[in-house]
Amino acid sequence: METIEVAPDKPVVLGRAGIADVRLLDETVSRRHTQVALRADSWLVTDLESRHGTTLNGVQLAPNAPAPLQHGDLIRIGPWIFRVLLQGGGPTTSIVATTDDAGTSISRVQKVPESELAIRAQERLDLLIEAAANIAGADSEAALADTVLDVLVRATSFPRAAFIKRVGDSDAVELIGYKGVDNPGGTPVPGAAGATTAKQTEGGFPTTFGRQSPAAKAFSPSRSLIRAASEGQVVRIDAGSSANYGQSIIDMGIHSAICAPVMVGAVPAAFLYLDSRGSEDAIAPDSAAFCQALSKICGLSMAKISALALADRQKKLESDLQAARDAQSLIMPVPSATVGAFTYAMHNVPGRIVAGDLFDVIAMEPGNPRGKVAVLLGDVAGKGVGAALRMATAQAFINAMLQHTTDAAAVINATNKHMSARCDPGQFISLWFGVFEPQDGGSCKITIVDAGHGYWLLKPPGGEPKRIETTGGVPIGVDGDYEYPSETVEVPSGSRVVLYSDGVHEQPSPAGDEFGLDRTVAALSSSNNPEEDVVNLIQSVKAHAAPQLVAQAAAGPFSTGPEVALADDVTVASVLIG
Repeated sequence: METIEVAPDKPVVLGRAGIADVRLLDETVSRRHTQVALRADSWLVTDLESRHGTTLNGVQLAPNAPAPLQHGDLIRIGPWIFRVLLQGGGPTTSIVATTDDAGTSISRVQKVPESELAIRAQERLDLLIEAAANIAGADSEAALADTVLDVLVRATSFPRAAFIKRVGDSDAVELIGYKGVDNPGGTPVPGAAGATTAKQTEGGFPTTFGRQSPAAKAFSPSRSLIRAASEGQVVRIDAGSSANYGQSIIDMGIHSAICAPVMVGAVPAAFLYLDSRGSEDAIAPDSAAFCQALSKICGLSMAKISALALADRQKKLESDLQAARDAQSLIMPVPSATVGAFTYAMHNVPGRIVAGDLFDVIAMEPGNPRGKVAVLLGDVAGKGVGAALRMATAQAFINAMLQHTTDAAAVINATNKHMSARCDPGQFISLWFGVFEPQDGGSCKITIVDAGHGYWLLKPPGGEPKRIETTGGVPIGVDGDYEYPSETVEVPSGSRVVLYSDGVHEQPSPAGDEFGLDRTVAALSSSNNPEEDVVNLIQSVKAHAAPQLVAQAAAGPFSTGPEVALADDVTVASVLIG
């Protein structure tokens, strides 16, 4: 299958149905099986309640529970295995090139017969049992490599051993751990100590630099051996036929080598690689059997390490989201209240990834029951704690500005300059801001500044919800010098202004259809007060997101139906005039 590229602004759904962005035609794949998306500055994979499930690094994902992705992760969907290659890569221990021995030497790579894969010495068995206990206690790939390589060198007589992982589909490998000799006949020394980075040689193969032993720097494994082991079986090169040596193998003096795949499920997650060169001693006769046994134990340990790593990622993600939700709840006003001459209701439903939705109702003339009231609702680009902090900064600045002026355009222009100086590119805020001013006779004049938001409706007494077209401007933070215009509308007493975040409009159904404007209008048509506006719209969005769930009977004014994981935060507010 060709490489699948996922753009940051558009989630990709993999599945069997024609509506899927990437079609995987196999009966074990569900119609909408898995989604990959960028949320909260993190790439996430989500199993969409598929029948046979999705695994990440051999760990089964819980349905509808996004899991963070890292460079090099393996996603399994039915018979397909996808390796995650994040743009810019990720941190690695060491990147080394494999020896280009794919020419005549390929005929020397042999699969080891099952008859030879047996432990023939009691001391080997004792050593294996000892190793198994130590391997079981490894809590990282580096610790696993250190334990395994020490045992391999002791048990097989190979003077050179490495624990390696392939880098994507290339022939370069990541050196997780290494034990070798700096000189023929010397003693094993640890290698690959500390982090290194990779660079490209003129030949196009990665080489390394960093804090490594000289032996690790010189290490270059057989490419053909690793390719053959990638099929899932222990393979070797021996000195049986010098005529089959490739030139690179001859130059390096390798006379014996073994490569055993470390399988996690059906995927070779790593490799145990050993070789012997020049005049170094012959290898133990049961080395292939020992390597196979050790690689199987390593596979169990790597599966455990992957599960622990995934759980740790999930825990950190959930901690970050909870911190953001806590920050958001501290800033939000109470769900319903009367401020001056206006009554409002509001409710926020956190999506899978916490949002930077902001909402506030501010009395601009405290103590005056007919005084002006400012109402704002917006959405901060980005998710998590960073977005919550930007939301808090903007909300606090607007509150401070309202102590000095009631001019809506002046408030938003100053806020834009303030936030633009403090936001990186892409960190903008869409915002609807209105100053509600009661008029004689019960009507209300609303002075509006729409900074790239646009999600609001007017519901006149006894009428259908409708859009009021306004000019608007760019989101806050995009252009610090932008000057926002203000626009004025006058609405009769008994009207309601309904504001909502883009999570309402953009919420997809299981088939991928957005909730949209028509469904929003329909959801509000039968409501009679601010509380019903909020409840009806949120229930409709949830039903659209998960139509298989039947809405529960309302137990109170803000009982909004069953728990449904929404794609984004949803905030709905309704303000009653007069």
